[in-house]
Amino acid sequence: MLRTLVFLTVVLLVLGGVSVYVAERSMALVPALARHPGLVWGVPGALTGLMIATPILGRIPRLARCGAVLAGLAYAWFGCLSTFVVYLALADLGQALLGLLGLHAGPWAFALAAAGTLVSMLLGLVTALRPVATRRVTVPMADLPAGLDGFRILQISDLHLGPLVRWSQVEHILAAGNALRPDLVAITGDLVDGDGTDLRAKAERLGALQATHGVCFVTGNHEYYSGVARWLKLFRGLGWRVLHNDHVLLEHRGALLAVAGMPDPTDHSGPDLERALAGIPADATRVLLFHRPTGTAAAEAAGVRLQLSGHTHAGQYFPWSLVVQAMYAHPRGLGRSGALWIYTSVGTGFWGPPSRFLVPPELTLLELKRA
Repeated sequence: MLRTLVFLTVVLLVLGGVSVYVAERSMALVPALARHPGLVWGVPGALTGLMIATPILGRIPRLARCGAVLAGLAYAWFGCLSTFVVYLALADLGQALLGLLGLHAGPWAFALAAAGTLVSMLLGLVTALRPVATRRVTVPMADLPAGLDGFRILQISDLHLGPLVRWSQVEHILAAGNALRPDLVAITGDLVDGDGTDLRAKAERLGALQATHGVCFVTGNHEYYSGVARWLKLFRGLGWRVLHNDHVLLEHRGALLAVAGMPDPTDHSGPDLERALAGIPADATRVLLFHRPTGTAAAEAAGVRLQLSGHTHAGQYFPWSLVVQAMYAHPRGLGRSGALWIYTSVGTGFWGPPSRFLVPPELTLLELKRA
C-alpha cells in the first residue's frame, strides 16, 4: 500500500508539472491561446483527471461497459501529453535560439510540435494494433549439452491484458505461439493489467498455449496492482508453473535444464536468487526468469547462463525510447554480462497509450545453440 501511495504521488506530481509546462509554454508560443486560458487549462485538466480516475471508474460495475472507451480516451491523452511535452520543449528551445536573432516563430514552432505529436501517435497506434510479429533470436552457449542444442523458448512479456487489448490480438498470439512449436513458454511478467470478467477470459484463453515442457510464469509489477493472489490462482489452474523464488528441473533429450524464477521486487518477500537456485544439480544448464533486466552480475556469479526479462518496453514509443536506453544496462534485445546472456523483451503488448512508435512489440522465440 505504501509503495502504491508513493507511486501515485509521484505520478500526480509529474503529471501536474508537465501539464503546467505545456499550458504555460503553449500560451507563450501562441499569443492567441493566451486569450482563452480557461480552455487551455480546462481541457487538459479534464483529460488528465479522467486518466487518473479511469482505473477507479473501471471497477464500478455500471461503468464496466464503458471501460474500453474511458481507457482509450485517458491513455490516448497520456500518449499525446508525454509525446507533446518533448516536442514542445524542442520547439521552445528552437524559438529561444531564434529569439537571439530577433525572430519570433512561436506559432510555427508550436504547430510543428503538434504535427509531430499527431504523426507519432498515429503511426504508433497502427504499430500497436497490428498483429504482433515474431522475433527469432539465437543464443550461442559454450559447453551447452548436446541434448539442449536447438532448445526453443517462446517468451511472452508485458502483454498487459486490459480493455484495450482486443480478442483478435489474443487469438493471434495464441495461434502464432503454438505454430512455433516451442519446447517451453516463458511468461516474464505483466501479463495482466487490471481485473474484470472479460480480462480473465482473455487470460484463460492463453491457457491453450502449448509447449513440450509447458508454461513457466513469473510476476511483474502490474500483477501486484491487479490483485496478484487471484491471478496466481488462475494461472496455476491453467497448469502453468508459477515460479516464486524456486525452480523446475526439465529433462530434454538426456540433458537437464533448470528454469528458475523470481517475483518482481514489488512482492513483499522480494526476489531471492539463492533460494530460487537452491538444489539445482551442477550439470544442469540454468535459465532465470525475472521481470526486470537487473541483477545480472549476481546471476552470472551464481552460474546462470541465460536470463529472460522484460519490463522496459524499450521505452514503448519515441522519444521515450531514448530515455530508457540511458536508464538500463540491458534495455532491449540480447546482451551479455560476463558468461551470462540476457534477453530483454521490448514487450508483446503495450501499457497505457496504444502507441508503439518506432518500437514494435514482439513474440520472441529464443533458440539455444552450442557455440
